[in-house]
Amino acid sequence: MYRKGFTNVSPNPVSAVNSDIFKVSKYMKILEEVMETDTENLVEKFRGIYGFKVKKGPNDVEGYWVINAKEGKGKVTYNGSEKPDVTFTVNDDDVVDLISGKLNPQKAFFQGKIKIQGNMGLAMKLTDLQKQAAGRIDSIRSKL
Repeated sequence: MYRKGFTNVSPNPVSAVNSDIFKVSKYMKILEEVMETDTENLVEKFRGIYGFKVKKGPNDVEGYWVINAKEGKGKVTYNGSEKPDVTFTVNDDDVVDLISGKLNPQKAFFQGKIKIQGNMGLAMKLTDLQKQAAGRIDSIRSKL
């Protein structure tokens, strides 16, 4: 495409999509708040970089979040540039159910609702993190 004069092509085409159109955006903000106030050092047990490709709607509009749990207490970035150790591809409704605990991650994987690329060990740890942080996620969610 560069030879044809398209020099302004963005390497990350989802950057134009506003994160607020996704249901999961609210949960990612909650997760970031939980990580910032982590007094139990939960992040320490789950060191890794997690990528979430979230698809929404009939046109499969895609949002991308990076949860960097390698540095400090961690951070959540929309359209982050860090290279993930494991990447999850899931639709918006399913990821909300996953984070809220309504959807069993292993069951969702075997049903094809979640696709995983990368370090499966880190993928399995995410289930434990969700279980341990569920109470705090629920308490923060109730304040919204």
